[in-house]
Amino acid sequence: MVSTLSAWLCRFAPRRHHLVLLHRWTGLAIALFLLAACLTGSLLSFEEELDTWLAPELHLAQPAPGQAATAMLDPYQLRARVERALGPQAQVNQLILHPQPGRTVRFIAEPALDPASGKPYRLSYDEVFANPYDGTVQGVRDRNAISLRPAQLMPFLFKVHHSMALPRVPGALLMGIVALLWTLDCFVGMILTWPRARPFLVKWKPAWLIKWQAGFYRVNLDLHRACGLWLWVMLLLIAWSSVMFNLRDQIYLPVMSQILPFDTSWRGRPPLPKPLAQPPLEWPQAHAMARAAMARFAQERGLTVDFEEKLSMDRRRGLYAYMVHSNADIRSDAGNTGLLIDPATGDIRGHWLPQGDRSGNTFSNWIGALHMGQVFGLPWRIFLAVLGVLVSVLTVTGIVIWWKKRAARAPRPVRAAVSARGTGGSLPGHRGSGN
Repeated sequence: MVSTLSAWLCRFAPRRHHLVLLHRWTGLAIALFLLAACLTGSLLSFEEELDTWLAPELHLAQPAPGQAATAMLDPYQLRARVERALGPQAQVNQLILHPQPGRTVRFIAEPALDPASGKPYRLSYDEVFANPYDGTVQGVRDRNAISLRPAQLMPFLFKVHHSMALPRVPGALLMGIVALLWTLDCFVGMILTWPRARPFLVKWKPAWLIKWQAGFYRVNLDLHRACGLWLWVMLLLIAWSSVMFNLRDQIYLPVMSQILPFDTSWRGRPPLPKPLAQPPLEWPQAHAMARAAMARFAQERGLTVDFEEKLSMDRRRGLYAYMVHSNADIRSDAGNTGLLIDPATGDIRGHWLPQGDRSGNTFSNWIGALHMGQVFGLPWRIFLAVLGVLVSVLTVTGIVIWWKKRAARAPRPVRAAVSARGTGGSLPGHRGSGN
C-alpha cells in the first residue's frame, strides 16, 4: 500500500518546486497573524483565571455578613434589579438560571430603542456584572474596547486572537482567510516531508527526528519539519476549526455539508422586519413555557436534563432561546443544549444539541470545544497553551529558513555587503561610517 501511494505521488503530485514556493509564500503571508493568534491563544487557555485575577471586582461577589453563600436572589428579581440599575437606555434580555456561589452574574446589555428617534441608544458597555445576593451592579465593560487596562485586557486579547482587533466583519474575514490558507498549508507542508525514494517509511523516518548535535541551520530546519509532523493533527484541527469560527457560512458549511449531514434549525429563522420593542411574555410565563417545551423535547430525544443554564429573548428574531445542561452536552460546567421557542404558540422552532444529533453538528461542536479548551479539564488547557508556543516556534523557524535561503541566493556583491556590515568593514568604493 505504501509503495502504491509513493508511485501515485511520483506520477500525479504537483512538482516539488511548485509546492515549495506555495509553502514558502503562504507561510510568510500568514506568519504575523499566526504569531498573534497563537500567543494570545496560549493566554486565552486560562482566560477565566486571568480575567478574575486582573479584575476581581467584576467576577467575585460576597454575601452580606451572616448571609449564606447559597442565599442568592431568584433569577426574576436579579434581572429586574439589574435592568432598573442600568436605566431606560439599556435592556437585559436574559434570565441567568445557574448562578455560582461567590461569583457575580454576567449579563449582556443591549441598547433600548429611543422613543423619539426610533433608533437604539448608544451604550458605552455591553457586559454587566451583578452581585447575585443583592442585585447591585459591581461593574460594566465594553468587550470591544481597545484598551490595556486590567479589566479590559482579556477581552482585548480575545479580539486580537479572533479578528486582529479589527471591526467584526472585516476582522473575521481576514482571520478566516488566514485560517483557510493555514489549513491548505498543513497539507502542502506534510507532502513536502514525504520522501521521493523508497522504501517510503524508512526514508520518511528522518523527517520526524531532530539532529541536536548538528549546526544551527540544520537544527532549525529539523525543528520546523519535525514539529510540523508531530503536531500535524492538532495544527489541522486548530486551523480548520478557525475556518468554522470565522467563515462558517461562506466556506465551512458548504465544504463539510458534502461529507456530513447538518441540522441548521438553530440559525434558520430569519430576523423580523423590526426588532421587538418589548418581550411578548412576562419572564415567569416565558420560563414556564420554555420548561414545558424542553420537557417535551427531552422525552422525544431521550435526554436527561441536569440543570438550567439561561433563558434569553432574541428580539431580532422574536424567539426565546432556552439553554440547559443535559447528557448530550460536551462540557461539564455549562449547558449548551438549547431550544428556540415561539412565544405566541410555545412551539419549538429550532434546537441545538452538542452531540447525538446530526454527525456534522457533533463533529463541529467537538472541534470547537477542543479549540477553546472546554473539554478534558486543566491538562487539555495546559496542552493548548504549550501548543500555542510550539506553533509560534514553528512559524519563527520557517521565517529563519526563508531568510537563510534568501541570503544564500543573493548575488555575491550583496552577500559581501552583508558580511562587511556584520564585521564593521566597508566595500571598496563605499564610504565607511567614519568617513
